[in-house]
Amino acid sequence: IDIPIELLLFFRDHYIASRATLVVVSKDDVSALDRWISPFSNVMSQKVVRKYQDTTQLPPPLIEESATSKSKTLTQSIILRSKDDVQLDENIQTLCMEWPLSLSYFKVPFGSRQASTQNTITSASVGFVLSQIISRRGPGSLRFFLEKFGWVPKRSTKGVPRITFPVDVSGFQILRMEIGLTLDGFQSRSAVVAAVFEALRTVVSKPLQLDLIKQYLSTGLLHGYLFAPRPPDAVALAVDALRFGIGGTSGVGNNNFNWYLMPSPEDNMGIERMREAVTDALRIMVNEEQAIISFRASPKAIFEYSGGIVDQKVTTVPLFLPWKREPITGARYLVESRANGGSSYFKSLSWFAATFDGEELSPPYLNPLIPTNIRPPRPVIERQGKWGRQFFYLEDANASEDPTRTIGRGGMKLTNEGIWSELKTTTPLEVQSNWKLWQIPPSYASTVGLQLPVRPPEPGIECAFVVQLLSSLPAAFTTSQLALVNLWLLSFDDEILGLAELGDAAGIAYETSLNRSGLRICFRGVSQTLPSYVRRFCRRLVQHHVKLLDGSTKMADSVPIRASALANRSPQMTRAEKDFVANFVTRASERDVANEASFFLKCTSGGYLITQGDILPRESQKLLSELQTIFRDYTKASNNFVTSPELRDLLYRPIWKPNVSSPCLLPGVPLISDACGRVPR
Repeated sequence: IDIPIELLLFFRDHYIASRATLVVVSKDDVSALDRWISPFSNVMSQKVVRKYQDTTQLPPPLIEESATSKSKTLTQSIILRSKDDVQLDENIQTLCMEWPLSLSYFKVPFGSRQASTQNTITSASVGFVLSQIISRRGPGSLRFFLEKFGWVPKRSTKGVPRITFPVDVSGFQILRMEIGLTLDGFQSRSAVVAAVFEALRTVVSKPLQLDLIKQYLSTGLLHGYLFAPRPPDAVALAVDALRFGIGGTSGVGNNNFNWYLMPSPEDNMGIERMREAVTDALRIMVNEEQAIISFRASPKAIFEYSGGIVDQKVTTVPLFLPWKREPITGARYLVESRANGGSSYFKSLSWFAATFDGEELSPPYLNPLIPTNIRPPRPVIERQGKWGRQFFYLEDANASEDPTRTIGRGGMKLTNEGIWSELKTTTPLEVQSNWKLWQIPPSYASTVGLQLPVRPPEPGIECAFVVQLLSSLPAAFTTSQLALVNLWLLSFDDEILGLAELGDAAGIAYETSLNRSGLRICFRGVSQTLPSYVRRFCRRLVQHHVKLLDGSTKMADSVPIRASALANRSPQMTRAEKDFVANFVTRASERDVANEASFFLKCTSGGYLITQGDILPRESQKLLSELQTIFRDYTKASNNFVTSPELRDLLYRPIWKPNVSSPCLLPGVPLISDACGRVPR
């Protein structure tokens, strides 16, 4: 063996930038250290870094303390983005706020068997919970006010506060929060910063409820594991073993660090520790002196939109003072004092919102669509009988998860006296003459069903509903009638935006579409809360045209634009029809839309309810009864169908809404979910 050659080969293969760990020991501010660390991987891969560096060449910190003042000056930096950067929109600027944290990952007593359980709280899990708190939508949220004042893009993920951890080791982390701002938001940048701190102070004004933490952990379990399209178990275990080691009391991991991404909603100790860690992080975040604030802005924003009501306009070009050059990246930046009037300006806007609209910043609240304790999937079994396949479900929902089955003359029974009943799937269960119920068993690929997103292979807690309102009108619609009904449905999307966003966090999505048999409404989500969502949705649907008619609800300016785009994508319409729709929708009034919607609903002759997944027959029948009550004033028309629609004709692929219902786009989910690309497949 040629030892020198082997050593050189080993050095060449292993001593590379991608496997290096950087340790910085310095007396400088965290802002300067963070700027050195961020471009580390890129710098190391392109050039050789000298072992020793002259201290006179080190870049100055972004936040400089006055030698004569005891208190730190509140400042913020504007970093000039390159005009050649094609990856970013020049109309969207980025607010970056950073705080130092000190989470310790080794707080469990040495030698305890709990050391490798779910009690270890990592920055990823804390960041996920903070994302649910800070990035939530709805009345009283930070996002609601930023969108209301036009400071962030509306209905876009660019304006969602995004939390990451560029530095993450036990005992020291840097929490970074980024928000995309509009040009108006950059003009009022000091007020935006004040809004963020005011929202954080509102959160810490009251202790966080344990049920709220449970709900956030349930959300993490849903989107990080139960709904995440995971790789095969063997691949996931192999990667976890490489990342966390082997030999702990639970197999993967070790006795000093656990491999769970989130504590379980049933782990009381983990819930309490999570609340403590999140509360500590929020207390650090409300301290304005500890935050490092910068804006990455385009030349257009800096030199055309930097001056606002409280912020000063930037008048000097980047080549001259007070602009400075960052030695490592070469970026030009300007340090400015945070405007003292930013907080007063935001509070005045908030006062107007509270006075005239009744809206004000509020602490987070429980989401009625997210269960605090997730129920395990109900068992459904299959038997091959004389007349083909038969499916059986457990009649007693409270029976054991793994009951002992016995078969006798009376059918299938359990040793604890539970009853297995047959799930009727081949024919619809007719409840009334104008409503029918179909039931589709879960987790059987060979059965006809609605196409759902890819899920893990084991039995799940997801279910789906299809509500079909029967009518022959869509098949005979004129172009103008079709356009008016589409305006009705699109304006309803705006009307239930708050409900849709609540359901989005619970993994709930919906779809509305017209077909030859009438109007189809699809839903998917957790079986514990989806029926409640369906009831709320349908109650508001039958009232939407009434609100349009009395003027309490207005159509947004974007509705005609979306209706025209929908027509342009239709392969069944001619170019002349598309041009007609584009002109017609701009002239249609709320009254026209409401009258057409009322006429359509009154011409429905009944409905179908199709249930699929983790849903029991008695739950399906209860939902059907409630839907009959909701639509009782409309589904009275005579049955004008020669033949009833086939089941397959109603189960075409839905286009789910909201469009951001993908787990990777939900706030904080990339921190704790393997679905976002940890294992390439």
